[in-house]
Amino acid sequence: MRECQTAGAPQPPVVAALLDRIVARARIPSRAEREDVRRELWTHFEEAGAEPEAIRHALQRFGSETAVTESFRHVYRWDYRFLYLAKIAASIVASVLVALSIEALVNLRLGTQADLWRLAPGFTRGAGLSVGIVLTLVTGWEVARRPFNLSRAAAAIATYAAVCVLVQALILNDARAFLTPAILVILGYLCSRLESRPVKLALTFAAFAGAIYGTHVMLSVVFGAGRALTAAAALVAVWSSTGVILSRMDYAFDRFFELSD
Repeated sequence: MRECQTAGAPQPPVVAALLDRIVARARIPSRAEREDVRRELWTHFEEAGAEPEAIRHALQRFGSETAVTESFRHVYRWDYRFLYLAKIAASIVASVLVALSIEALVNLRLGTQADLWRLAPGFTRGAGLSVGIVLTLVTGWEVARRPFNLSRAAAAIATYAAVCVLVQALILNDARAFLTPAILVILGYLCSRLESRPVKLALTFAAFAGAIYGTHVMLSVVFGAGRALTAAAALVAVWSSTGVILSRMDYAFDRFFELSD
């Protein structure tokens, strides 16, 4: 809790706690504006004095904490939404860059003197699958975020569906393009429910390898077990790195808005 003072007088602890909760939950993007709002709210109490009875009456006159918080959220809603979308965009960009780097390392091959380094033919397929996992995982992350918000979940699903349709229409022309990433993300989520991290990673790796190999068998595409294991290892790394990035971005976002104070 902040030790705030106004006009040389310390705020009573119950009032300071109330103001801190309101300001932290109001989603005000600027620290200076948060301090201005805190000072504005304090004016409702500064004449009450330090007597418990006077403070109680001042709190009653102040009104509902929820109503005051919601009023400030309404005022700053567009600032918050813009920054929230910026956070999601930054998470996607960072996750995709890491995913492509992982796929590039896995598919890097030593060539001739004229072409010393080259990427294996499977890089394009692996990169597309990794990007699909990133997009699917980000969508699931937003849908499952607590507390659950129906509008946010619907927006995330609608955006994901629009991206799928756009990519299929303009680039892939294949309705199955996002099916495999969706299956892998579901398998990864089920494995992530386990407590032990080593067991969790081992089962995720096995599930990914089985799903990749099985998918190619159903499509009658030659894809050896060794390649399936290599692809699974890369995708587990993509899965794990994306989860870390999303967690760090959320933490930074909450700290920016002082939601963790």
